[in-house]
Amino acid sequence: MPLQLFKLLLLLLLFKCLKAESPQCFHFTWIGPYDNKTNIVKESCDARVGDFNEIPCEMPLVVTPNDTVPNVKALWKNETLNREHYLCQMSPGYSCVKYSYIFKGGIQNITYMCAKVNNSNGCYRETQSTGMQVEACVCTSKLGLIPCNCSPTTQSQQILGWVIVLLSAFIVLK
Repeated sequence: MPLQLFKLLLLLLLFKCLKAESPQCFHFTWIGPYDNKTNIVKESCDARVGDFNEIPCEMPLVVTPNDTVPNVKALWKNETLNREHYLCQMSPGYSCVKYSYIFKGGIQNITYMCAKVNNSNGCYRETQSTGMQVEACVCTSKLGLIPCNCSPTTQSQQILGWVIVLLSAFIVLK
């Protein structure tokens, strides 16, 4: 009987994973520490980035209580919130990217986005002459799972994806 329950739970999990049309990425910019949080509705990427076109910025702009890094896992789990507003569909040829600016060990801002990139999955960090570090983490999301650009590591989600595939194949073959 426990095996039957396990199979049922696996099928339910697989069904939930197949609800999405295509893999998704988080898509927004956390602007970092921001004093006047009520003023955020008047802000735009154009106003924040200005002439520095190489700095990625994606609407919507997000601020957080106590200026902490956003908890994107909680955002993903919160189905009452309009989370589609913070997601993009990962089109063929695109990857999920988490682009962070880090200064003296503190994250200054983060942009989550779908983008065409020339590199494979992984994180790449560059230190500028000012001491500012720019980190870009690239990954490929799996259908129905939390977008992979929720954290710097993608390996655990890839392992979970393979586990689901193998267990599903096991159920089908039995």
